[in-house]
Amino acid sequence: MLNYGYALLEAECLRAINTVGLDAHVGFLHEMNPSKNSLAYDLQEPFRFLVDMAVISLIESKKMDNKDFIRTESYSLRLKPSGAKKVTEEVNNWMNKKVPYKKQSVMWSYVLLLKTRELAQYLVEKRKSLDFVKPQYATKRQDTSDIRQKNTQYFLF
Repeated sequence: MLNYGYALLEAECLRAINTVGLDAHVGFLHEMNPSKNSLAYDLQEPFRFLVDMAVISLIESKKMDNKDFIRTESYSLRLKPSGAKKVTEEVNNWMNKKVPYKKQSVMWSYVLLLKTRELAQYLVEKRKSLDFVKPQYATKRQDTSDIRQKNTQYFLF
């Protein structure tokens, strides 16, 4: 589910890269190779949490069923089309969630495009700085202090 979600995120990154006119093969963090989309992999890093949250949401809501997977001859699990559709929909839901950014409320997919544009402007020296920290995603805790206390007991050993 994560790998499929990351592939969807890579496609979003490639779309943003192509929109602003950058070369997807020239990255900064990942190895440059003509057969790899190094810049897309670099851009994915600050947005991976969206895929992680989508997958966690699918698992916690019990939307995924055994029928959404197929077991291969090597005993690994693969998504069936029904499972891929659920992952795609949930990743899209997360990419469409709004976040405050520069005094506006924008979708995460638009933030990705804006950050790619800011990177392009930085590279041609139209910007003096580049910030991939903002906006930050803030989670709302749904556990209680009792549950957190019980969980920390296991990590103290």
